Amino acid sequence: MVFARKTNDALASLVKQIENVIKENMDQKVASFVNILGEDEQATRKAARRFAEEHDVSDVAIVVPRDHENGPPSFKISPDAEVTVMLYRNTTVKANHSTGPDGLTDKRIAAIVADTAKILE
Repeated sequence: MVFARKTNDALASLVKQIENVIKENMDQKVASFVNILGEDEQATRKAARRFAEEHDVSDVAIVVPRDHENGPPSFKISPDAEVTVMLYRNTTVKANHSTGPDGLTDKRIAAIVADTAKILE
């Protein structure tokens, strides 16, 4: 599960790599979705739709959560985090990654994708 405040090329790179993990592990029913966060709900919905279309996202759901400004309170997403990624199996979080204003780098994306092994059998 991903929470993102910006829809940019770095997020697109992460999403494409997550899609690859999903395709490679279809037998394990791996799934993912990206929550786009923002103050203005309508603008955030438009940005989410545009992002999914521009980057041809097909295997990851792109959504705007009801709590669109900061995600569901129970997830405790830092308002300073540009991107937060939670990798979980059943109801147990196996890895949690968060980036500050410096955003997603190739190195961080690689670490997130490597951690997907923690949720695969």
